[in-house]
Amino acid sequence: MPDKSISSFSRNCDGETEDDSSPDAMMILSIEASLLESGHPVDGSDSEGVHYESILEMWQSQGVLSTGRRGDRNDGGSGDWYRKALDYWEDEDTCPATVNGVLGGFSKLSPIDLTGSREFLEEIVKIRPDMEFGAACECGAGIGRVSKGLLLPFGFQRCVLVESSPRLISAAPDYIGDPHASQCRFLCTGLQDFEPASGSFDLIWIQWCIGYLNDVDYIPFLRKMGRSLRKGGIICLKDNTCTDEAFVVDTDDSSLTRSLPYHLALAEKAGLRVLLQSKQEDFPDDIFQVPMVAFEVTPHDDS
Repeated sequence: MPDKSISSFSRNCDGETEDDSSPDAMMILSIEASLLESGHPVDGSDSEGVHYESILEMWQSQGVLSTGRRGDRNDGGSGDWYRKALDYWEDEDTCPATVNGVLGGFSKLSPIDLTGSREFLEEIVKIRPDMEFGAACECGAGIGRVSKGLLLPFGFQRCVLVESSPRLISAAPDYIGDPHASQCRFLCTGLQDFEPASGSFDLIWIQWCIGYLNDVDYIPFLRKMGRSLRKGGIICLKDNTCTDEAFVVDTDDSSLTRSLPYHLALAEKAGLRVLLQSKQEDFPDDIFQVPMVAFEVTPHDDS
């Protein structure tokens, strides 16, 4: 069997050391250093069975970062990464505008998922009894499954739904239905381009979508979300995670399943700290584990 491992990009074919000194590369190297220092892996694989020795190598192979090799004209652009994901979700055959479509054929998990999320929010309220329920944001909203099934029934007065697929977000008002649809604002934009105003939200819910952000945009995205929180606001992240490696790339839709330590390292770089952490229960054993993490903005030390 041929070796499908991607060898290190630290040297080029002439044996010369390559330049990994761009700010984006240095940021990713700092994430790797944080993971290694805490005893967590930095290697991973993709859905085609290719193994990558590091996070940096993986992003170089995906065209998000330059390899630093002579003749490599890639300037670290992310266009192809996001274009492939958008094409995947815009395809009606791949993803019908239904709960089953947006959950990849796992609609039976939606009630279990929403119950787990509601219980997690209830635990947050116990910690933050003065939490307000003015405005919430559902990131990667699809047709608005979380707004309809969780955020609005929980008591939030307004929801902003952010979704990159025009086809899916256009189906959201009918799916949510009256009277709740009138409490919602529907934005068609990628998370990497979302620019909310400061002090907009009491809660930001990010579920099964942050894997479509590459690391170059992940940290700026969370920083923007942190600035958009009102006093006492919370960011909730709920996503698939891998356990034996740092990441798994899905080459079909340009998404990345990260390990929980990988997520936490990125969030820390973005100036967030963990308020509460739990795990979705009652999911099948043969799928990725799904933790839930509530973040707050790390206070500035003005001393």
